[in-house]
Amino acid sequence: MMKKLILSALVCVMALSLSAQVDTDWSKRVRESQQNAREEYERFRQQAEQEYNDYRQRANEEYARFMADPWTAFETQPAEEIPKLPKPPTPVLADPDSHPEPLPIPFEGKPIPPMPVDQPQPVEPITPTVQPNAPETVIRFYGTDIVFHYPVGETLHLKNASEKSVSSLWKQLSGPKYDNMIAECLQSRTNLNLCDWGYIMLTEQVSETFCGGHTNEAVVLHMYLLTQSGYQMRIGRADDKLFVLVGSNEKIYYYKYCRIDGVNYYNFNKSLENKPFQVFDHAFPKEKLMTLKMSQPRLAIKKTNSRTVSSKRFPQAKASVVMNQNLIDFFNSCPLNSEWHLYSKASLSNEAKETLYPVLRKAIAGKTQAQAANILLDFVQTGFAYATDQQQFGYERPLYPDESLYYPYCDCEDRSILFACLVRELMGLDVVLLDYPEHLSTAVCFTENVEGDYLMLGDKKYIACDPTYIGADIGMSMPSMRKYEPVVITF
Repeated sequence: MMKKLILSALVCVMALSLSAQVDTDWSKRVRESQQNAREEYERFRQQAEQEYNDYRQRANEEYARFMADPWTAFETQPAEEIPKLPKPPTPVLADPDSHPEPLPIPFEGKPIPPMPVDQPQPVEPITPTVQPNAPETVIRFYGTDIVFHYPVGETLHLKNASEKSVSSLWKQLSGPKYDNMIAECLQSRTNLNLCDWGYIMLTEQVSETFCGGHTNEAVVLHMYLLTQSGYQMRIGRADDKLFVLVGSNEKIYYYKYCRIDGVNYYNFNKSLENKPFQVFDHAFPKEKLMTLKMSQPRLAIKKTNSRTVSSKRFPQAKASVVMNQNLIDFFNSCPLNSEWHLYSKASLSNEAKETLYPVLRKAIAGKTQAQAANILLDFVQTGFAYATDQQQFGYERPLYPDESLYYPYCDCEDRSILFACLVRELMGLDVVLLDYPEHLSTAVCFTENVEGDYLMLGDKKYIACDPTYIGADIGMSMPSMRKYEPVVITF
């Protein structure tokens, strides 16, 4: 019996030893396999990165080669002004005893081009690699400090503004030393949630800080940063001065431009806009046009003085609103256009929401959709003083929602843009704009039964809501507008 127990124990020990050996061999093979996979992936990554770097390097070499050829003369197109709308100098007051029969609103639909989902990007991601001992440079962008690391021991110099001189400088920029500058610009675009215009402004400031303000070298660097970031730009020359031409399919007012292959390229250098000029017209791989679509930049907070806004009919809708002065200054730099959907898609800043939205949410809590919409409508109708853009600014100027809260006056399109924002974000309802020949208004798609002037878009019913028809409830159109057929701007 004892021998059997000893034999069984020996068998178990041998089995365990064999199992441990098998486990050890298996674990070793797994670790080796994992290590081989990691090494293979790293070789693949390095090869792919090298192929990308080679591709981008070849693209820049070709770009520089064409840049040395004579540039093409183009004719300057005159700057356009935003069409002056014959708006009433004073707001229209509703007759409280007037209750006209609700009417369907005949309309013309306006197709809105799809907004780009993604911003332009490099042909492949560029990894930030800070050189040892690279000095830190702090740039203040609308009150916000951003740290950049410029290339060590690098200076940019142009002998003149000739094609060959610019081409030579482009070759210098195309080296790996400037990749980190591109990567840090792109990272700042993400960190600050910058729209395309914000990125154009930031890269211009980065270039001028490195090269010196308003120099030809800064223009070439600015052009380089934008093309490497994926933006469709062109570089021009007038009187031995270089400037960047910004490509856009959206009409930008008050700036001259040239038209190349169906695209408008705008010159934002006012000092050169009346001079004959030549353009280097060559596409960079995978370039994309900028859009004026607005984001909410995450800028350092510099609070404005509070402003009290209150509804006349609904005193519970009364708020002391604070905005971010840095954001207001940024909006003030943005090019103007009359594409109302670009403005009305913009939201309010966090600073404005924090002081305004809790009050309005409390005011409409527990109300029907009609009651809540009337509170918001009267808040916009009676909480703001009315003046046309000509009276306030001397020219047509649509306002983003934050700007309507900031400036002392606003007109019909500003009120409609703000009201649309409030209804979308506080009530979660769909809104369209009604673009009349002399007026801008809104219509709301309620999910509850609401009566009044209306229009049908497919199977959806939109009720007229006019933020400039003072004292009018939802469903009431301004009497003078009833004879017109508005363009309906959908989102």
